[in-house]
Amino acid sequence: MRVTRSPLHDERGATVALVVICMFAFMGMVALVVDVGGMLTLRRRLVTAADSAALAAAQSCAKLDAVEAPIKADELATSNVDNAVRDLYEPGTCGSNNSGEVSVKYHSMRNLSFAPVIGGPAERQIGAKASAIWGPAGGASPVPIEFSVTPLGELPCAHQEPGTECAYWHDNSSDFGLNDSSSWGFMNLAAWGVDPDASCPNSGASDRAKWIEGSPKIQTRIESSPAYVCIDSGHSSSSWYEALRNQIGKIKFFPINDPDQMILASGKEKYAVVGFTALRVDQVLKGDDSAAVGTAGGSGRCTGTHSFIPNEEFDLDLLGCYTTEPDLITDLKLSKKSGNSTIVFQPGLDYTFDAEMRVVTWNANAIQDVAVAFDWSATGTPGKCGIRKPDPNAVCLVVSWQGIQVGGSLPDAGNPDFGLRAVRLSD
Repeated sequence: MRVTRSPLHDERGATVALVVICMFAFMGMVALVVDVGGMLTLRRRLVTAADSAALAAAQSCAKLDAVEAPIKADELATSNVDNAVRDLYEPGTCGSNNSGEVSVKYHSMRNLSFAPVIGGPAERQIGAKASAIWGPAGGASPVPIEFSVTPLGELPCAHQEPGTECAYWHDNSSDFGLNDSSSWGFMNLAAWGVDPDASCPNSGASDRAKWIEGSPKIQTRIESSPAYVCIDSGHSSSSWYEALRNQIGKIKFFPINDPDQMILASGKEKYAVVGFTALRVDQVLKGDDSAAVGTAGGSGRCTGTHSFIPNEEFDLDLLGCYTTEPDLITDLKLSKKSGNSTIVFQPGLDYTFDAEMRVVTWNANAIQDVAVAFDWSATGTPGKCGIRKPDPNAVCLVVSWQGIQVGGSLPDAGNPDFGLRAVRLSD
């Protein structure tokens, strides 16, 4: 009988074990590549979602809308990751302050395909947190037209009821208030942030129109308050007037000047920019448009003669003593010389007077050459820019406050607040 013996070193079992080990290693690598890669992708999306949510909340907070802030945050988060769930919302001073910080945190569940095969969990929670700050803007891309603060450091047009209208008069006449009488209230954006003692060049004639249109946008910032910006001498209105009219209906950013800190040395005139505001351009009126300058007032003494007949109605305007319609007629006197004496006719007896219509009704007999004398005054009718001397080269810029706007850059609680607030992610 033959006996069959197995080899002392049969490796079939070891091979099976090795294959099993390799399979587990391979599955582990697949889990690493597929599941971990998916988690990293979701993590990146959640970071973007949290950043967007924080910025959206900060924008609402900048507008003092505390109710809307978490709603907007959730909208932006789920637009990036549709199943994002908010875990944290820390509003800080949202709704009560012009500056502050808001923080949010979101998570999402990631299903794992291969991890359970090797004993891992079927899903993992991935999260991300972000914070954003808001505050008065310290940088912007403005038009080159300044508005000045009052001695109290306020801009009257800002922080009013939305729709509040303001008008600013820009003229090159000597009563503009600057040493350089050719200045219009415009600035050279190419000479922004210059040394207080620097000489000031003028911008090119076409530059101003481009800056007004925002093409290209000039990024400006207040490194330390104030930022000195060269005053630009007035060019012909043909170089910027139409460009300004093209902005009607748009909200534009304007630099805010502090007159008390301006440089007025000849040839070195500079605005002292301390902040920015956002206003809608509503009207751009020529300086000789009555809608801009109104009707001038006046006063004087009017004298003349008129021959009356019974029951005649005589309009005092026919004497031609004034060029603007008076508001008030006073000290009306009707008289006639007779030899060495003067007859003074009596109101209510010889005549009646309708002050509103400026009409005398004669009640007495016919009489020749009656002397008519009276004082007149007219307060004038203001235009959008008040009562001004007409100037075809001037411009009346009518703007309106549309509420706090978010834009610009460099949000900082230390910046003066003129209604333009910026947001950014905090470190």
